Amino acid sequence: MKLDGRTKLITCIFLTLFMFSFHYYWQYGVIIGLFVIIVTTTFSAEQRQQLLQHWKLVTFLPSLNLFANLFFVNGPVLWSWGWLHLTNLDLQIFIRIALLLMFALALTIKTTPQELALSVGKIFHSVSLGRYNGAGVPLVIIIMVAFINEFQATFVTVQQAYKLRSSSSSNQRGWQRVKEYAFLLQPIILISMKKADQVADALIAKGYHHNSSLFDYQAIKYHVMDIMVYLVLILIFVGNWYLVKHF
Repeated sequence: MKLDGRTKLITCIFLTLFMFSFHYYWQYGVIIGLFVIIVTTTFSAEQRQQLLQHWKLVTFLPSLNLFANLFFVNGPVLWSWGWLHLTNLDLQIFIRIALLLMFALALTIKTTPQELALSVGKIFHSVSLGRYNGAGVPLVIIIMVAFINEFQATFVTVQQAYKLRSSSSSNQRGWQRVKEYAFLLQPIILISMKKADQVADALIAKGYHHNSSLFDYQAIKYHVMDIMVYLVLILIFVGNWYLVKHF
């Protein structure tokens, strides 16, 4: 049975916030093991391939942060060399950022933009005790996702065209190439904004606007599988608290 979009979003937020309370590496190991089980059992081969394609992003950003932290002493030092100091907190921050990126990527792969937008709208409806029934929040999320998707697609296209154009220009190296990539960002952003604007116009034309009530949030209900996921999350929280306190 398919999980509700709210369950996916809340699970991602829970695991992200939960790991920031960790003090031991075995706790990260449990979360990583749980994530591997989820990906192995619920993701298709194509979805797992999509997740693995972003390994550069998942490793580059945490590594960049780790390198910057080496110049500061953030607790007991595990290793040092000259001005560089590696601490336990630095390693934990590295793991947290990597897991945060993996959780976010898994959520975007497993959840469609429309499903995510509707889930956030339902959460707003629940938090406001039924007073929020508009389509403004889903509209904003759909437009944001449209901008991000268009930016990614346009950037890949422009990057491929740039490589073809510069393949014969071997003298362009280092800073010159960085400047050319920077100049390419402006038209890419403008194209992406235009696409997002077109999506917004189309949605508004169909009745999606701030005060519209196109969704019956009351009809969106949890299923048995969603309840089981929330029970598992509670068990993980209680089990972690018990093990940390008694061991």
